[in-house]
Amino acid sequence: MVFLIIFGVGLLLTVVTFVIGELFDLGDWGDSGAEIGDSPSPFSSRVLFVFLTAFGGIGFIGQTADWPVGGSILAALAGGIAVAGGTFFLIVLPMAKQQGSVHLSIDDLLNLEAQVTDEIPGSGVGKISVVPPGTGTRMARAARSRDGNLIRAGTAVRILSVGPNTVTVAPLDAAGAQVPPPPKP
Repeated sequence: MVFLIIFGVGLLLTVVTFVIGELFDLGDWGDSGAEIGDSPSPFSSRVLFVFLTAFGGIGFIGQTADWPVGGSILAALAGGIAVAGGTFFLIVLPMAKQQGSVHLSIDDLLNLEAQVTDEIPGSGVGKISVVPPGTGTRMARAARSRDGNLIRAGTAVRILSVGPNTVTVAPLDAAGAQVPPPPKP
């Protein structure tokens, strides 16, 4: 009877975690602090609940098959570890690796080619779009002209510096070379 209760609790917690976390998207509070670096932990709630479910189910099978209590416990432990390990290595880790993330540093944007999407007025702010390498994601940033000249929408530019709110850009010529600033009078 104890194994059946463990099975029921594990199954209930697994379903509740799925419904709250996945369907209602209420966050990852169940795994808080369980990560190792950038990857999930084998001790995350979903893996532990799967272990409980398998442990209880296999233990109950052993108990109903009239195995000795020690044999039921050992089989339940081995089965729980195997199923939880399989869940972690075959489902949780591959899914975490697929999700990836787009964490960019300032250095990732410097010297990249971008395109002006909203005209950059001489003394104001416009908008550029850029695809940082390795991300496959187009991002927009507020931009200022390096020399204070108007840069029209559609112009190819190079990112020269990155600030907290804006990037500074310079237009490129048809060959992709940076257009030199106009001479100072």
